[in-house]
Amino acid sequence: MNVQSFGDMAQYLFLRGRSVELNKTLDTLTQEMSTGIASNLPERLGGDLGFVADLERSISKMDSYQVAAQEAALLSSTAQDYLERINDNALNLGADILSLSSTSNDTTAQELAAQSMTFLRETISNLNGQLSGRSLFAGTDTGATPLESADTMMTALVAEVGALTDVDDITQAVQDWFDDPAGFDAIMYNGSTDDMSAVRIGANEEVNFALRADDDRFKQAMKSFALGALASEDYLGHLSTVESSALVERAGTELMNAQSELTDVQSDIGFIEARISETQTRNAAALTSMGTTLNDLILADPAETASRIEEVEFQLEALYSITVRSSQLNLLNYM
Repeated sequence: MNVQSFGDMAQYLFLRGRSVELNKTLDTLTQEMSTGIASNLPERLGGDLGFVADLERSISKMDSYQVAAQEAALLSSTAQDYLERINDNALNLGADILSLSSTSNDTTAQELAAQSMTFLRETISNLNGQLSGRSLFAGTDTGATPLESADTMMTALVAEVGALTDVDDITQAVQDWFDDPAGFDAIMYNGSTDDMSAVRIGANEEVNFALRADDDRFKQAMKSFALGALASEDYLGHLSTVESSALVERAGTELMNAQSELTDVQSDIGFIEARISETQTRNAAALTSMGTTLNDLILADPAETASRIEEVEFQLEALYSITVRSSQLNLLNYM
């Protein structure tokens, strides 16, 4: 019978190599347990990592869509809040003017004119509204404050109608100033004439927030408040009580028209908000689906990994025991 034996050096190298191999395996399994990602992806996927890379790119793109959708939702919600304040003021003041028109006197007319001026200031303030330091109604020039002050507007309007007394003439002159490029657009509007670009919030979905402070529907609201404010003695002091009351009453009619147009704008924004919400829901579902698929491909089984760690640790302990025993087999001990 042939007996094969190994020299001390050969046995030492064998045990050392085996120890290095087991420790390397243990390190790999420990990393797998801590990260949750399988260490043998190429083997597990048959050497084709393309599908995983595509999934990761799709998830990254969907994440960016979700961020854009969240920003668009915040923008539209903030704009809706600003417009709601303008609309409420137009509705309330218009209703007050029309309900008091039959009993109007000089005191009432002056109070309503003062209220018109207050709401004109608030309207301009709302149209100058910002979100995170960016103007919402300045078009692409989000760093600009889109509108000059209410005092600037009233000074320009008084210059246009200062000598007029007939309500129809005053109303037409104010309308002409708002329509004239050398009027409102040149004196009041500082924003861009280009709308904000559409925002992509999904693979096949984008929303366009194209509202500027020089929109005709906003001009209608400002014109209506300005008409009421002009009835004040501070601006057209030469008007009689009858003429002031008639101008305030005309402002009330204009305000109800403005309120109807503002409601249409709010409805448009509400439609945008609904589309954003629906797209966010679809995006979230797609992200969940893609995330589940990616996890099935790359995640390690914790139970299996833990079992393999125990197995390797047992083999290491056994190897260490053999190594210690081997180190004690010398000639002196043998004798």
